[in-house]
Amino acid sequence: MRKTQFVFLSILILHPLSVLAAETPQTDAEKIKITKHEPPVVAVVSASKREQPLEKVTRFVTVITREEIERSGSVFVLDLLRAIPGVAVTQSGPLGRTVGIFIRGTNGNHALMMVDGVQINSPTTGQADLADLTTENITSVENIERIEILRGPQSVLYGSKALGGVINIITKAGEKKLKASTRFEYGTHETFYESGVLEGKERGLSFSGSGSRFDTQGPGENDGFQNTRATGHAKLEATDISNLDVAFHYYNALVGIEDGSFRPDPNAWSKSREQILNTVYTIALTDWWEQKLKYSFFHDMLFSNDPADPGTSQLEFPFKLDTDRHTGELQSNFSLGDFDVLTVGYEFEHARSNNKSFDRIFRTHGWYTQNELTLWKNWTIVGGVRIDYNSFYHTVASPLVSSAYLFEKTQTKFKGSFGRGFRAPSLNELFFPNFGNPNLEPEDNWGWDAGFEQFFWEKKSSLTAAYFHNSIKNLIEFVNVGNFVFQAQNVNRATTQGVELEHKIFPWKNLTVTTAYTYLDATDEATGKRLIRRPWHSGRAGLSYDWWRFHLNMDWAFVGMREDRTGASARPPREKNPGYTKLDAFLGFDLNKYFQIYGRIEDLTHDHYQEVLGFPNPSTRFIIGTKGKF
Repeated sequence: MRKTQFVFLSILILHPLSVLAAETPQTDAEKIKITKHEPPVVAVVSASKREQPLEKVTRFVTVITREEIERSGSVFVLDLLRAIPGVAVTQSGPLGRTVGIFIRGTNGNHALMMVDGVQINSPTTGQADLADLTTENITSVENIERIEILRGPQSVLYGSKALGGVINIITKAGEKKLKASTRFEYGTHETFYESGVLEGKERGLSFSGSGSRFDTQGPGENDGFQNTRATGHAKLEATDISNLDVAFHYYNALVGIEDGSFRPDPNAWSKSREQILNTVYTIALTDWWEQKLKYSFFHDMLFSNDPADPGTSQLEFPFKLDTDRHTGELQSNFSLGDFDVLTVGYEFEHARSNNKSFDRIFRTHGWYTQNELTLWKNWTIVGGVRIDYNSFYHTVASPLVSSAYLFEKTQTKFKGSFGRGFRAPSLNELFFPNFGNPNLEPEDNWGWDAGFEQFFWEKKSSLTAAYFHNSIKNLIEFVNVGNFVFQAQNVNRATTQGVELEHKIFPWKNLTVTTAYTYLDATDEATGKRLIRRPWHSGRAGLSYDWWRFHLNMDWAFVGMREDRTGASARPPREKNPGYTKLDAFLGFDLNKYFQIYGRIEDLTHDHYQEVLGFPNPSTRFIIGTKGKF
């Protein structure tokens, strides 16, 4: 109790927030740029597998920049994703528990998650483990270049898993001379967070490395969470026309888990470990031909155990699963002047999963091509197709067409897309004993969207609006085939449609106000009922302001009523999960250009809520911390 009071008193005294360290004096040119509110040029990779300005992209994509991450003070990536229109995030209780990402109403395993271009979706479950992914130890906060959220079916370039969208976390190696940074936090529930970063650049070699540790006891008896991460990223300019980029990520996490909804367990736990390696060799053979050769490796080990509860003679239930994924890719970009870019590529994936029950291998070949044609500088047309072949689901063709037109006089950009996305059955769904089905077909989605981007007042303000529609079939469900035996089958169809709105305004220097809103209609066509955990209405309002040495950031989110099912005995098959609001506040103060103190309050409104019914989320948390740069 005294420690909690100490944290609260410290926040009142320090008034900290955000993660913006002291800046060096600005040049006159930089001051003029800020005064005019000219937005920085933001690059995007996910839309075309090559870097291009955000303003040239023909699809609806949101980019969370490095500056926005620093201002937010967020530790976990999932907290940043909650603010994105069209994206719903659920976590089954306190920190470290299972996370679900629903893009435009599609399932949690319909979003392709990547770190530095490496797929981190599990080959067994199909979902990515986002609960452990932190902002600082992807590399460091200062070295995260951006997080891209590409909404809508994107299998044209990425194949399976991109049925609903793509989330790509992009890091970069050091850009300046040798420097280091540290961060330390203490907060409610005996929460500690420590991290350190070292980066630099010497001639043709740039590099960065980081390590961090997160510990919390959590709000309940078995809610503890531990997370250790280490990363490295280096880029070598091998010749005048080529470079080699290598990134490595490692994490090891331990978390207490429950037996299920409304079924707490005093001693069950789960341990996970991941290693990610990505190497990309890029060479510009001519002025118009760039070629990339890529190899990536992903390893995931999961071990869980449920010991006998105290005072009982229950049996233990240990479970271990190892998965590996090797991916090789060859991509060529052909530039025909400033008006046409042709991308062609081949990708091979080898995935393996094994435990005591099964040991299976999954191989996929993918060929893709995409052409981006720009006419009269204002009209861009993009068309492409990908062919995937796998011995289990054979051949799938994924086309996509998108277009955008900019009216320069009014600064209005209209854009839209139509295409196909699919998700191949996971290894669990195909082969796991007692419910796997090797005859499954891929889940299939034909989706389209249309909308506009409008800029006002010399780009001091912007409004983005989009309507989207997804028609999904062959959804995989576990069906009771008799005698309480369940088997994975293609039985369901679903339709999701809705509206996304996003507004940003820079009223004056150092002040940014953002708002977002999503209306979602997600329906199970077989039953006519809503898909679970998808709210009708959700939104967010944010404010960021810098004054003198203070940095303020506030985020208010609301999530409307959802329907859910728990599977718990003596409870109805479907229940309404009430909506909630959540206010997070951050304040930071620069002691000098090297040190900053800050504080963060999560759920300032003290709203009690459950993102997944039966798993209470933690209430108000107080955090104080410090950052140093050397």
